[in-house]
Amino acid sequence: MTKDGTITTRKITDEEAQACASESIHVIGSIQPHGFQFVLDPETFTIVQHSENTIELINQYLKQRTPFPEAYPILHTSIFDWLALADNDVLTKLVHNQTNKIDLAEHSIISSSCWECVAHLAQGWPSLEFIPTSEEISSSVRLISQMHGLVDVMRSAETEQGLFETITRQFQQYTRFDRVMMYRFLPDWSGEVISEAVSDQEEIKFIGLRFPSADIPQQARDLYAKNKVRVFANVDAEPSRLTPAKLPNGQPLDQSYTLLRNMSDMHRMYLKNMGVKATLTLSILVKGKLWGLVVFHNNTPKTPPNHVVAELKLTCDLFSEILSSYLIPSIEMIDLTHLVAAKECIEHTFNEAKQQLITQSVFELSLKTIQQVLKYDYIGIVSGDYCYVLANGEFKELGEATISAINTLFDGVDEHHYKSHTLHAKHEPIPGLMEMVGIYVRRSTVPSDFCVFFGKNEVVKSIKWGGVPNTVNIVIKGGERKLEPRSSFALWREHVKGRSDHWESQVGQIMDSFFNCARDFVTVKSNELLLEQLEHSAYFDALTHLANRSFLKSYIDDLNFNPKNPGQKVSVLFIDLDNFKDVNDFMGHETGDRILQTVASRLKACSRPDDLVVRLGGDEFVIVVTHDANIDLISMAEKVVHSVGEPVFDHEYTVVITPSVGVISAFVKDLDFNELLKRADIAMYTAKNKGKNSYHIFDKKDQDAFNKKAILTLDLRKYVSSPEMELHFQPQFNFDKQLTGAEALARWDHPTFGYISPEVFIQVAEMNNLIKPLSMKIIATACKHFVTWRQHKLSAEFDTLSINISPSLLLDKSFEASLLNILNDYRVPPAKVRLEITESIFMQNHELAIAKLQSLRDRGFTISLDDFGTGFSSLNYLWKLPIDEIKIDKSFISNMTQDESLLTMVESIIDLCKKLNLEVVAEGVEDKAEFNILKGLGCDTCQGYYLSKPVPNQEFISQNITHDQST
Repeated sequence: MTKDGTITTRKITDEEAQACASESIHVIGSIQPHGFQFVLDPETFTIVQHSENTIELINQYLKQRTPFPEAYPILHTSIFDWLALADNDVLTKLVHNQTNKIDLAEHSIISSSCWECVAHLAQGWPSLEFIPTSEEISSSVRLISQMHGLVDVMRSAETEQGLFETITRQFQQYTRFDRVMMYRFLPDWSGEVISEAVSDQEEIKFIGLRFPSADIPQQARDLYAKNKVRVFANVDAEPSRLTPAKLPNGQPLDQSYTLLRNMSDMHRMYLKNMGVKATLTLSILVKGKLWGLVVFHNNTPKTPPNHVVAELKLTCDLFSEILSSYLIPSIEMIDLTHLVAAKECIEHTFNEAKQQLITQSVFELSLKTIQQVLKYDYIGIVSGDYCYVLANGEFKELGEATISAINTLFDGVDEHHYKSHTLHAKHEPIPGLMEMVGIYVRRSTVPSDFCVFFGKNEVVKSIKWGGVPNTVNIVIKGGERKLEPRSSFALWREHVKGRSDHWESQVGQIMDSFFNCARDFVTVKSNELLLEQLEHSAYFDALTHLANRSFLKSYIDDLNFNPKNPGQKVSVLFIDLDNFKDVNDFMGHETGDRILQTVASRLKACSRPDDLVVRLGGDEFVIVVTHDANIDLISMAEKVVHSVGEPVFDHEYTVVITPSVGVISAFVKDLDFNELLKRADIAMYTAKNKGKNSYHIFDKKDQDAFNKKAILTLDLRKYVSSPEMELHFQPQFNFDKQLTGAEALARWDHPTFGYISPEVFIQVAEMNNLIKPLSMKIIATACKHFVTWRQHKLSAEFDTLSINISPSLLLDKSFEASLLNILNDYRVPPAKVRLEITESIFMQNHELAIAKLQSLRDRGFTISLDDFGTGFSSLNYLWKLPIDEIKIDKSFISNMTQDESLLTMVESIIDLCKKLNLEVVAEGVEDKAEFNILKGLGCDTCQGYYLSKPVPNQEFISQNITHDQST
């Protein structure tokens, strides 16, 4: 076995370091023997605990009094038996985290001429500490007189080093400690001596030395932040115990704020090994956090008076305040200035880059410009399959191996940041960037193949340590191995490799700016490339060269994922061409295609350069407008309506195609592609229902109307299958005002919404494949009522019952058979039924429509062409159609008394029909003047409110059958 006293120094293990770090830094239940302590009952101020050396020290400083016996009782005596206070209320004003000086009276056992007293509240127990007055430093006038000058020096120091040296020099001159050091903590909690002042006899200098973080472990740092003062007057002195060991509440005294608290054996040994006999330590707190220490070392025992300690503490507090108020803000201002300059450079550079084509040279120029401000050794952008890097001033374009290595830095798919200054300690060097040992990467989820990074080269350092870090002495005592602090503080140089400088605190903000601007730049330029390549991609509409629905969805999704700012808005104009199907059917698809191309050009002309114009399909278009503030959507919509609605000259045709425009706005953050188009579509149909050739801006009422239509669709199915259906009948009269027929009109009185217009529920039926069962129900009900009429006395002039037939129903293969079955069931001859059709029948399938109508005429039905003049009417083709009657639309009738040209047109229609043996019915005759004009022009039949509005069945019978028919 090794002999006792042998000391071996070696590298400390992790377990040993943890054991050292966990050791208490002061010994509970004892104090340093150069002073004594009383602990009082907070209510009676009797002594409940004191240090064992109390009588010894009091006797030592008694003047002209008989010494106290060594066993003199102290416990339970009143504090006022021992001393007199200048302010008796001072004991009630003590606080737990602040030590205050107590002024003593002269004529008492513990007198002011012999003792200085400080007190604080230790978890509710008043604690008084006494140390002898000292003649070594007789007055603090010298330091106080220098305070103003010291403050001025602190505030005017041009460098932080000058400020540090001023503090240590002043402290050493005032206290006459052999060494005063200012010790600053580094990010790893190792300490660096940044300034030092020593007496003449000191030869060893610690300035610039680093001390391992284990020298001041975590619990020591916590205590320094809690209590700013620590005094050890004599490292070799045996401590004095407190008696009794515990307070009346059974707990030991909390000595966190006790100036006389005793040091641990490990710390005592640490100071001995440095040759230190007395020490004073003051904490420097900046913004509430431990920044550093001012450490006073003396080679012989030294007891600084309490007032001197208080003044030093006050000066340190002032120094902390100057650091917080002047120096740190100055440093922060420099950092802020750099941050602002970096952000401005990044934003300006990428804004300039947006004006260029996206090429390798654009990335090179942008990275070089930014590097001049950031000064990083590496700046890189990964976009798709390419990695563009400025590495030590050289531009590189790297590929898959580099990108793959960067991706491996992230442990999980949810991680978006990675930062290290010792990259090679955990990861292999990155291909193409082998010398980069510090890296900060941020990657994106959308797009997932985008990231940016900063990098730093290796910085090889030689660090001067005051002794070898993480070493420990192994001491053999009594045959047992014990750990002690290292005995050597000789200079030791550590050669540091494999790491870069630590990343500065503002790098995160700079990275955010670089990431956002670079991603925005790449996104914008990628969209531009996408637009340029549309003709070769799935996002291209071959006919109009506009973006298509797929591109629109991608565009909207990208806006949603990457908004430029939270307040950005998107407005959509949904454009549908009115009656465009008729163009294709009547004029041919080639003409229709040319008109679509013209419309596309007009929409582009109506839009701003940054707006997106899309052809969704068929005759549906969309304009997407992104904007930060409100824009004049009404003017834009009116411009679209006016521009698209201008005549199109196509070969021998002059075609007027009008648009219906739906408009909706939403915040980018709230975008949902399908919901956005649905609402724009609702707004468009609202415009179409208002009469077409107009616009409508979506509001809540439109959604309500859409919901209403959905409800109507469900209820219409029930209505169609219900036993009874309400029909109204509008009488038709000749110009002798004799009843010649009636038009059957369906009516729906909804239980919730009331009267529903036929235009609404007929459209709902058409859209939901209900038109056939609805029409068959109307025909059957009309026939049922007609049979009832015939049981009454119908006038001889009553010719036919008119029933409207939709185009889709006429072209249905089973319609004719179903119609004949209904008429057969009610024994109504086909000759008594007139089927009313519109010109749109011939636009869908001209030849099939003519064949169907001819077949029905062969069965005995008569055919009436309704709303003549509102579609693609031509007087030239009437002779070709299998029809028996023309119904002139009410828009011609109601305006012919004010418009001479309309009157001429009505006259021409009547004249031509007479020559073609076609009967003529005038719709919407509202007054006597119109009635007389039509009579004079030779019109056959009329209907309208002038003669009768549509009425229910019983009212029709009462007015027109059971009464005299010559109204």
